[in-house]
Amino acid sequence: MDKTSREHYGPLLGLATSALGTLGALLLFPDNPAPRGALVVPGAILAVSIIFVPAMRVITNSRTMMNADNFVAAGYVGWLLLDLVQGAYDLGDASNEALRLALVAVGVSASAMWAGAIGRPWALPKFLEGVARNPLNTKAVARLVPVCFFLGMLNYMYSVDFDIIAMFSYLGNNRWDVPWGRGQLGGWGSFIDQMPYFGYVLPSLTALLFARRGLRFETLLSAAASLVMLLFLAQSGGRRIILVTVGAALIVWVQAQSGMKIRKLLAVGAVSLAMVWTMQFMLNIRTRGYDEFLNSESQYDYLHVDDNFLRLAQVIELVPSRRDYVYSQQLVFTLVRPVPRVFWPGKPINAGFDLPTEIGMKGLSLSTSIIGEWYLSWGWPALIFGAWFHGRLASTASTLRDVGITAKNPIVYALAVMVLVAGLRSMQDLIIMSYALVAWWGVNRLVTPKSSGAV
Repeated sequence: MDKTSREHYGPLLGLATSALGTLGALLLFPDNPAPRGALVVPGAILAVSIIFVPAMRVITNSRTMMNADNFVAAGYVGWLLLDLVQGAYDLGDASNEALRLALVAVGVSASAMWAGAIGRPWALPKFLEGVARNPLNTKAVARLVPVCFFLGMLNYMYSVDFDIIAMFSYLGNNRWDVPWGRGQLGGWGSFIDQMPYFGYVLPSLTALLFARRGLRFETLLSAAASLVMLLFLAQSGGRRIILVTVGAALIVWVQAQSGMKIRKLLAVGAVSLAMVWTMQFMLNIRTRGYDEFLNSESQYDYLHVDDNFLRLAQVIELVPSRRDYVYSQQLVFTLVRPVPRVFWPGKPINAGFDLPTEIGMKGLSLSTSIIGEWYLSWGWPALIFGAWFHGRLASTASTLRDVGITAKNPIVYALAVMVLVAGLRSMQDLIIMSYALVAWWGVNRLVTPKSSGAV
C-alpha cells in the first residue's frame, strides 16, 4: 500500500464507521425519544462511530493523529452529541420523527465530512501558505507577543479612554454591561471592534515559547499577557472564542515538540479539562455577572453546549413542511459578513429564517449548528454538500501542518484547525473566526517580513 493509499484509508474508515454508527443509532432509537436520557445510547453509539478513526490514530501513535479531520470529527461530538450522551435535557419541543431525522442528519453529515477528506487536498491560499512557510524563530515570537497584546487590547482600552483600572473593574460583569459591547448593527466603531482578533494568537505564541524555552522570564511575561487577553475575551461570553484560542495553543505546544509521550498527553488532558470548566463557568456568569451567580442557587448539572441537536430537529420539523427553504439567503448572509455595514447600509441582517420567532421564543439567539443551516438552505443535498466541503477544507488544512513543521511555524495550522472546529457551530463562526488568521497574517508580515534563522 503506497503513501497515498494509506492516507486515504483513515477517511474511508471514518466514512464507513460513521455510516454504520448511524444505522446502529437508528436501530436502537426508542419509541419515545423525548424524555431526558432517552437518547443516551443512540447518541453514544453515533459519537463513538464518528471519533473511532481519531481514537485509533492516537492509540497507534499514527503520523495522521494531528490531522485536521480528527479535530473536526471531535467537533461533531462536542457541538451536537455531547448533550445527548449526557442525557442533558428533555427533547419534547420537537416531534419524535424530527428527532429521528436529526440523528440521521448528524450521522450523514459526519459521513460526508469523512468523504470530503478523501483524495488530493486543494491548493492552499497563497497568503496562508506564505505565512506558514515563514520560519518563526524565538526572537520573532518575542517581538510578536507585545504587538499582538497591544493590538488585541486596544479596543478595551479605547472604550474606557485608556483608564486601565476602570477597564479591569468590568471583569466579572455580565457581557452586556461593558463599555466595549456593541449592538447588532455596527457603524464606524465596528472597525476597532475587530482588534481583539490580534489577541487570539497570544496563547499560541506563549505555548511556542514554553515548548522552546521552558519557564523563563520572557515566557512568564507572555503567559501573563495571554491570561489578561483571555480574561477580556471571556468577558464577551463567547465560549467558542476560548475554544479557538486555547485549543490552538494546545495544538501548537504538541506540534512544537517531537513525539507524543505520556507527559504530553497528561498535560493536554489537564488543560482541556480546565478549558471545559472555564467554558461552563462563562455560561453561568455571562448574562448575570459573577456576584449574582455566587448568590444564585441555580446550577447546571451537566456540561451544557448549545441545544444544537434539539434546534436542528426543530428546523427539520418546520422546513419545508411549514416554511420553505431559504435557498441562497443563508450563504449570501454569511459571505457578506466581512463587508462593513457603513459601506453597505442595506446589508442583510438575517438569513431569511428566525427559529426563535418560529417557535415563539422572541428575543433569543438559537444555534442549529452548520448542519441545520445547510439543511435550511436546500435540504438534504445541501446538508451533504456542506459537510463534504468541510471535509475538503480539513484535508487542505492538514497540508499546512507539513508546511509548518518544515518552517518551525505551527501557528497557522493550529488556528486553521480550530476555525474549522468552531465553524461547525455555524457558517457565521466559520467566517468570523477566520479573521484571526487574517490578523495573524497581517501582524506577521509587519513584524517578521523575512524571519529566518535558528530557533
